[in-house]
Amino acid sequence: MPFHPLPSSLRRRALAALLGFMAFAFWAALQPALEPPGAYGADKLIHAGTFAFLAYLGVAASPTRRSAILWAFSLVALGAGIEVAQSFIGREASFADLTGDCIGIAAGFTAALLTLGQIARRLLATT
Repeated sequence: MPFHPLPSSLRRRALAALLGFMAFAFWAALQPALEPPGAYGADKLIHAGTFAFLAYLGVAASPTRRSAILWAFSLVALGAGIEVAQSFIGREASFADLTGDCIGIAAGFTAALLTLGQIARRLLATT
Protein backbone atom coordinates (compact mmCIF):
# COMPACT_ATOMS: atom_id res chain seq x y z
CA MET A 1 0.00 0.00 0.00
CA PRO A 2 1.39 3.41 -0.89
CA PHE A 3 1.86 5.89 1.93
CA HIS A 4 0.32 9.33 1.53
CA PRO A 5 0.97 11.64 4.50
CA LEU A 6 -1.56 14.17 5.66
CA PRO A 7 -0.77 17.89 5.43
CA SER A 8 1.60 19.02 8.19
CA SER A 9 -1.04 20.98 10.13
CA LEU A 10 -3.17 17.83 10.48
CA ARG A 11 -0.14 15.71 11.32
CA ARG A 12 0.74 18.08 14.19
CA ARG A 13 -2.80 17.80 15.57
CA ALA A 14 -2.71 14.02 15.24
CA LEU A 15 0.63 13.94 17.08
CA ALA A 16 -0.74 16.04 19.94
CA ALA A 17 -3.78 13.77 20.19
CA LEU A 18 -1.61 10.64 20.01
CA LEU A 19 0.70 11.74 22.82
CA GLY A 20 -2.22 12.79 25.00
CA PHE A 21 -4.13 9.55 24.46
CA MET A 22 -0.97 7.48 25.04
CA ALA A 23 -0.46 9.20 28.40
CA PHE A 24 -4.11 8.69 29.28
CA ALA A 25 -4.01 5.00 28.28
CA PHE A 26 -0.93 4.44 30.45
CA TRP A 27 -2.52 6.23 33.41
CA ALA A 28 -5.87 4.43 33.01
CA ALA A 29 -4.21 1.02 32.74
CA LEU A 30 -2.60 1.54 36.15
CA GLN A 31 -5.81 2.47 37.96
CA PRO A 32 -7.18 -0.54 39.89
CA ALA A 33 -10.71 0.87 39.80
CA LEU A 34 -10.64 1.05 36.00
CA GLU A 35 -9.73 -2.60 35.42
CA PRO A 36 -11.88 -3.78 32.49
CA PRO A 37 -14.24 -6.72 32.95
CA GLY A 38 -12.72 -10.03 31.91
CA ALA A 39 -15.98 -11.77 31.00
CA TYR A 40 -16.18 -13.12 27.47
CA GLY A 41 -12.91 -11.46 26.47
CA ALA A 42 -14.31 -7.93 26.81
CA ASP A 43 -11.01 -6.70 28.21
CA LYS A 44 -9.16 -7.95 25.13
CA LEU A 45 -11.58 -6.01 22.91
CA ILE A 46 -10.90 -2.89 24.97
CA HIS A 47 -7.15 -3.44 24.56
CA ALA A 48 -7.47 -3.99 20.81
CA GLY A 49 -9.78 -1.02 20.30
CA THR A 50 -7.62 1.35 22.31
CA PHE A 51 -4.44 0.37 20.50
CA ALA A 52 -6.17 0.42 17.09
CA PHE A 53 -7.13 4.04 17.79
CA LEU A 54 -3.59 4.89 18.90
CA ALA A 55 -2.10 3.21 15.82
CA TYR A 56 -4.47 5.13 13.54
CA LEU A 57 -3.32 8.38 15.16
CA GLY A 58 0.32 7.26 14.84
CA VAL A 59 -0.03 6.81 11.09
CA ALA A 60 -1.94 10.10 10.81
CA ALA A 61 0.90 11.89 12.64
CA SER A 62 3.62 10.39 10.45
CA PRO A 63 5.28 12.16 7.53
CA THR A 64 6.80 8.92 6.19
CA ARG A 65 6.06 5.21 6.17
CA ARG A 66 9.20 4.64 8.25
CA SER A 67 7.99 6.94 11.02
CA ALA A 68 4.58 5.23 10.97
CA ILE A 69 6.29 1.88 11.49
CA LEU A 70 8.34 3.36 14.34
CA TRP A 71 5.12 4.54 15.97
CA ALA A 72 3.71 1.03 15.67
CA PHE A 73 6.75 -0.42 17.44
CA SER A 74 6.51 2.35 20.05
CA LEU A 75 2.93 1.31 20.74
CA VAL A 76 4.02 -2.31 21.20
CA ALA A 77 6.58 -1.03 23.71
CA LEU A 78 3.85 0.99 25.45
CA GLY A 79 1.67 -2.11 25.72
CA ALA A 80 4.55 -4.14 27.13
CA GLY A 81 5.43 -1.33 29.52
CA ILE A 82 1.85 -1.21 30.76
CA GLU A 83 1.89 -4.94 31.46
CA VAL A 84 5.19 -4.70 33.34
CA ALA A 85 3.99 -1.69 35.34
CA GLN A 86 0.74 -3.49 36.22
CA SER A 87 2.73 -6.35 37.74
CA PHE A 88 4.21 -3.87 40.25
CA ILE A 89 0.88 -2.46 41.44
CA GLY A 90 -0.92 -5.69 42.21
CA ARG A 91 -2.59 -6.23 38.87
CA GLU A 92 -1.83 -9.19 36.66
CA ALA A 93 0.59 -8.75 33.76
CA SER A 94 -0.94 -10.62 30.84
CA PHE A 95 0.59 -11.80 27.60
CA ALA A 96 -2.97 -12.12 26.28
CA ASP A 97 -3.50 -8.39 26.88
CA LEU A 98 -0.31 -7.61 24.99
CA THR A 99 -1.50 -9.85 22.15
CA GLY A 100 -4.77 -7.89 22.08
CA ASP A 101 -2.73 -4.67 21.92
CA CYS A 102 -0.72 -6.00 18.96
CA ILE A 103 -3.86 -7.10 17.11
CA GLY A 104 -5.29 -3.62 17.62
CA ILE A 105 -2.08 -1.99 16.41
CA ALA A 106 -2.14 -4.07 13.23
CA ALA A 107 -5.81 -3.28 12.62
CA GLY A 108 -5.41 0.44 13.25
CA PHE A 109 -2.28 0.65 11.12
CA THR A 110 -4.01 -1.11 8.23
CA ALA A 111 -7.17 0.97 8.56
CA ALA A 112 -5.12 4.17 8.58
CA LEU A 113 -3.18 3.19 5.47
CA LEU A 114 -6.42 2.37 3.67
CA THR A 115 -8.29 5.54 4.61
CA LEU A 116 -5.75 8.30 5.25
CA GLY A 117 -4.28 7.98 1.76
CA GLN A 118 -7.66 8.84 0.24
CA ILE A 119 -8.12 11.74 2.66
CA ALA A 120 -4.64 13.10 1.93
CA ARG A 121 -5.17 12.90 -1.83
CA ARG A 122 -8.49 14.75 -1.55
CA LEU A 123 -7.03 17.44 0.67
CA LEU A 124 -4.05 17.96 -1.60
CA ALA A 125 -6.27 18.04 -4.70
CA THR A 126 -8.33 20.91 -3.27
CA THR A 127 -5.33 23.10 -2.50
